[in-house]
Amino acid sequence: MNSAQPANLQTALNEQLERSGAKRSPEVNAALAETAKILRVDGAIERALGVGSTAPEFTLPNAVGNDVSLGGLLEQGPVVVAFYRGGW
Repeated sequence: MNSAQPANLQTALNEQLERSGAKRSPEVNAALAETAKILRVDGAIERALGVGSTAPEFTLPNAVGNDVSLGGLLEQGPVVVAFYRGGW
């Protein structure tokens, strides 16, 4: 990160969005903007979990394909859920 620190998180996010957009083609940027619009219209933002929300029980495959449930992990202690989108 450079020495010029943004004033706040929203400024930092806007700057990152601008840098990322400059690296993509106009077609990809248009597709991402359309997808974001669809998610807003669909109400996905309002249905998303917020800070402090309790996640519903779920089971997903881990990195090696074994099913892992949230409940099973919580039995071992606190859980942080991270989604890795891959290297593409």
